[in-house]
Amino acid sequence: MVQDVIFCLQEAASEIIFQNYSTPKKLSECFISPPCGCANPGKELKCEDCPYLEACLSRIKLGNRE
Repeated sequence: MVQDVIFCLQEAASEIIFQNYSTPKKLSECFISPPCGCANPGKELKCEDCPYLEACLSRIKLGNRE
């Protein structure tokens, strides 16, 4: 059980440390080479189902409110 708690603390710490590096600062950063393979985000229908773009745009929106 102690090992589980230590593991959870390590994971939480790594999330906090690397969050600043992985969070996009500009809206345009979300559209550069998304892993879902969408070449023209906002212009192709298949881009609407890309979870990466949705998450990235949500982070930008939340980041501006804080």
